[in-house]
Amino acid sequence: MKIQLTEQERATKQLSPETLEIAVEQVLTNGYVLFDKVLSEEKIAHIKQSFDPLFDEFIERKGYNTGTNRAQMFLPFMQPYIDEDVISNSIATAVLDKILGEGNRCTYLASDTPMPGSDYQNVHCDIMPLFPDLSIPLPIFSLVVNIPLVDVTEENGPLEVWPGGTHLNPDRANHDTLDGSVNPHLNIVRAAEYMHSEKVFMSAGSIVIRDIRMWHRGTPNRSNDRRTNLAMIFGKSWYGGGSYIQIPQETYDGLPPKAKDAFRMEKIGFPAKMPWE
Repeated sequence: MKIQLTEQERATKQLSPETLEIAVEQVLTNGYVLFDKVLSEEKIAHIKQSFDPLFDEFIERKGYNTGTNRAQMFLPFMQPYIDEDVISNSIATAVLDKILGEGNRCTYLASDTPMPGSDYQNVHCDIMPLFPDLSIPLPIFSLVVNIPLVDVTEENGPLEVWPGGTHLNPDRANHDTLDGSVNPHLNIVRAAEYMHSEKVFMSAGSIVIRDIRMWHRGTPNRSNDRRTNLAMIFGKSWYGGGSYIQIPQETYDGLPPKAKDAFRMEKIGFPAKMPWE
């Protein structure tokens, strides 16, 4: 579902109570919600101007890592990637706090970029089950936040999602099949062929919030330019991501309170890590 912010919501950077309720309902029942055009064009252009040469150097050093002409790249904890509108956007945090509870934390700051010539990914969810033998669905414990740096169209490799309940499968039926493996309890790739899916078209600077378990895949980029999403993962306070973000002490000290809280359990006091390190 795409939500267009009202003029007042844009001006105050605060969702109305009704909009917040609708957004939360969509994530809980449909698996995701999209807020159109949240960040300004100027801010997105500034981030893209910094990102593109960094990504080019990463590819030169490390190569593609999530499929043909497609790469995931961790972001260094420095400006402009840690702009307040990116890491603690009040529109996004309102939804995160409502679903995950206050005290939720960010454990992942990265990007996904399909370049021209990229191909389909396997349909997958972004996580292995917390309790592999549990045959009941669990409440949401982790949410992915994406912010595109360009307009996302049919041509440049939009994210394709399987909404309406794939995030609510029993734990044993959720499985990351990106590597081609097959879950013995449910063949996600095969099942998805016969199910409803949507491609997420959106303007640069939009914000997508989705359950980390929702089935999805990257699609081919048939344009002449890269299609980059910034990506963050937020979880309940007890849920860790398996790796840590390095944050210089002075950088952490300068963060707004909401961002300080979100990154409080990361490696504070360490130099920002470049993507190829």
